[in-house]
Amino acid sequence: MSQNFSPRTGRISRALAGVICVTMVALCLAYHFCRPSLPDWWRSSGGGIPYVMFWMSFWFVIFPQARYVLAIAVGCTLFTCGLEVLQLWHPPWLTAFRSTLFGAALLGKQFVWNDIPPYFVGGALGWLMLHTTLR
Repeated sequence: MSQNFSPRTGRISRALAGVICVTMVALCLAYHFCRPSLPDWWRSSGGGIPYVMFWMSFWFVIFPQARYVLAIAVGCTLFTCGLEVLQLWHPPWLTAFRSTLFGAALLGKQFVWNDIPPYFVGGALGWLMLHTTLR
């Protein structure tokens, strides 16, 4: 895998990442609406996987180069874990934002330790996804 891309290769990688990003949004929405009928683990924590992969593909659209893939994977995994921990903080303005559908989807509503492992699974799958996109 080359660290340098031609402009054409960069556009192809960016386009593929854009398609993946839109696909991850669709998966997150599908998860939201199908959640009640999913098995227990998926119902409670499974949404973290496409959530991390969404953020990774989003940042890869901006930085579509192989040298950024690992940094994007690690950064997005740690960022989403940080957002999970942020759920322990309940100032009124943040609680009000989390009570909206968008706020709950973006930040979550409550801290759950079981949400952390799916972020790492999403980070690993996202790294594999981006690594494969570059081939």
